[in-house]
Amino acid sequence: MTAPQRIDAHHHFWRYTPEKFPWITPERMVVGRDFLPDEFEDVLKDNGISGSVVIQNFRTLKETDWLLGFADKYSWIKGVVGWFPLTDPGIEEILASYQTNPNIVGARDILQLPEVSLYFEDPDFHRGLDALAKVQLPYDLLIGPWQFAESIRLVDTHPDLTIVLSHLGKPPIASGDLEKWKTDFREIAQRPNVVCKLSGLPLESKIPGWLEPDFQPCIDLALECFGPDRMMFGSDWPPCLMATSYERWVKAVEAAIGALSTAEQTAIWQGTATEVYGLTKVQ
Repeated sequence: MTAPQRIDAHHHFWRYTPEKFPWITPERMVVGRDFLPDEFEDVLKDNGISGSVVIQNFRTLKETDWLLGFADKYSWIKGVVGWFPLTDPGIEEILASYQTNPNIVGARDILQLPEVSLYFEDPDFHRGLDALAKVQLPYDLLIGPWQFAESIRLVDTHPDLTIVLSHLGKPPIASGDLEKWKTDFREIAQRPNVVCKLSGLPLESKIPGWLEPDFQPCIDLALECFGPDRMMFGSDWPPCLMATSYERWVKAVEAAIGALSTAEQTAIWQGTATEVYGLTKVQ
């Protein structure tokens, strides 16, 4: 029997310049270079991953178009979660111009950024989210753990919009103080239009020195609250390289979910991402 495909539902590409990446400080220079599809194709092959969903970095349509160009060229890129100007009065027309491209599978903005977090209270932003729901594009929610209250209100305001919670909402693993995160995580998981990404956890842990058991309470809670059918695997490559190798993260996830049934593991490795993002290029 052929093993089911695995999908990496969260990674990035970029061309590096210091001006575009002020967060790449000297101690983070392991990611201070270009990261492009030819390199990532080898990474996927080496780790038994057959396809991916690439996620925006910048708040420009130019980057969205750049990523779509890669999706046209590389069949293993199953979809692009791009950036769109959701506060633009013409957002419906902008989305319509992309709607015929099957490689557009979602939208994201970086609500964790202070200047973007203002959108939680912006009626134009909520109008943009309504526009996403109308064209059935999910929204990737990238927040810090201090933003759960606003995020839950956002989810409740848009019950017809599928929300993808990135990195389990960034649990503060390094501090060990998970109680507030657990309460908030349980609460947002009660909303049926929310799914979550099993991604990003090494960067929230002790760097260096994280151990696989550091993640287990967070993953166990995600399985309890969301279940495998509302969870998807992601690597967060290349930012993850500041804390882990790609191979080590894959093996950590394999170990963490290894007690689940084959069907449940398949949901996390492929099924949820395929359904949520409508990955028509999955064979």
